Amino acid sequence: MLAVHAHPDDESLATGALLAELSARGVRVVLVTATRGEEGEIVPGSVPAHGSRALEEIRAGEIDAAARTLGVAERHMLGEPPALAPDAAARSYRDSGMTWVREGLAGPSPDAGPDSFSLRPMDEATADLAALIEAVRPEAVIGYDDAGTYGHPDHVRAHHVSAAASARAGVPMLEVASTQDAEGFSWREQPASLEAVAAALACYRTQLTVLGTRPAVAGAAGADAVPAVLVRHVGGQDEVIAMRTGLRLSGPAR
Repeated sequence: MLAVHAHPDDESLATGALLAELSARGVRVVLVTATRGEEGEIVPGSVPAHGSRALEEIRAGEIDAAARTLGVAERHMLGEPPALAPDAAARSYRDSGMTWVREGLAGPSPDAGPDSFSLRPMDEATADLAALIEAVRPEAVIGYDDAGTYGHPDHVRAHHVSAAASARAGVPMLEVASTQDAEGFSWREQPASLEAVAAALACYRTQLTVLGTRPAVAGAAGADAVPAVLVRHVGGQDEVIAMRTGLRLSGPAR
């Protein structure tokens, strides 16, 4: 399986339970990330005040640790070989940043530059991802649905790039539901992934704080029926990461 994500930490927040389950079952999981998360806010005190490392370097270390915890077999950056179109020079897709449109819904940042992932030519990213698909030859590509979890412009662009590249390569795409009440998805419960997801999320000290875990709620349905990790994001928002994933098949079936 090839999982496509926009920033470091997205793989653990949006698909951690799924990736950990797949890896535990012996499935080879490959991760590609579009940006280095350069525009992300930082949890106060998580980075030394007089440190010399750039944020993208710190976040690279975080995602390396999280990917190992989830059992990811290999990790790549979009725009670098093998996730680079043939004969193209290596390129970097910058974090586009975002602004809050309303609670729970993000929109484009007015400061996004021409090198940002959401504004660079989509054909470039599509060609780069198609090259990785050709190199990895996955059974399916795992990506966001068209809502892009919470509307972040890089997540929405990642959805469109994933859909275009998987269609070009003739590989099915599994879209991950953005919300726990989304309709039209098949839901999988992954309670055994709880420990791995909690540990993976704890790797992201600059982005969030793991508050603890919650057991399944007896007699409950949906997200409450499975264990969950409780996190507080850098902006102060609390989120329940349920060990449950909604999937929808798109693209050519095999």
